[in-house]
Amino acid sequence: MRSQKQKNSSRGKRKSRKRKSLVLSPEEVKDKVIWLLEKANQLILEDYELAQEYAERSRRIQMRTRIKFPSQWKKRFCKHCKIFLYPGINCQVRLSSTNKVIAIKCSECNGYTRIPYYQRTEKYNEGFNR
Repeated sequence: MRSQKQKNSSRGKRKSRKRKSLVLSPEEVKDKVIWLLEKANQLILEDYELAQEYAERSRRIQMRTRIKFPSQWKKRFCKHCKIFLYPGINCQVRLSSTNKVIAIKCSECNGYTRIPYYQRTEKYNEGFNR
């Protein structure tokens, strides 16, 4: 009778498959992520599910490669449920003049995101005139 070690060692050995990864520069990765987001933005009116898939894929690439989204695209994701937001389709955008905030309400998770905005002051404008 075989011992316990022989039983375990005689079982099928798995061959490890190494994935061939395509090495891209950070600029190329950033271009690919932005292209996917632009494509998602175009398709969201026609095919909502495909647009969400493109946005999720771009977000996964962005997290894996640790590059930063440009700020215009960073605000297009819900901070709570991480879906791609499109005003009028799956989110509501409100401007508040009293609080000086942009309020974005996600219709999927009913989460609110408030982004502050400020009016330029004279001091701020003087710095640009020099």
